[in-house]
Amino acid sequence: MAGIIVVSGQITATTADILQGTRLQTVPANGSLSFEMQAADADATNSATVSIQLPDGSTPLNGALVPGNGTAGSAGVIDDRLALKLRFRIGQGGHCVFGITETGTTTVTYRIVFRPF
Repeated sequence: MAGIIVVSGQITATTADILQGTRLQTVPANGSLSFEMQAADADATNSATVSIQLPDGSTPLNGALVPGNGTAGSAGVIDDRLALKLRFRIGQGGHCVFGITETGTTTVTYRIVFRPF
């Protein structure tokens, strides 16, 4: 039986499919995926947007702004009060496309957690 799987990291450049090549490229069992993310900046010059496509083709996020934490030197921090958090059910063998597009120079910290049912 599959257990909890956590994929996390930082993105400093546009990445089309962050889950490609990870343990969550294909989900090992029925469960849920939780996405948490936060950018170091979210202003007119430096920001990031996120798109998520679920296995059924629906896109609950398409170019949504990733909130910034507004604190200098905060790359790598996900502040629970400000972060973008989402959770979706997903079937065994499903693949979510999780992409981030960066504008300017910002860093996005993300954490994706799979929890089996």
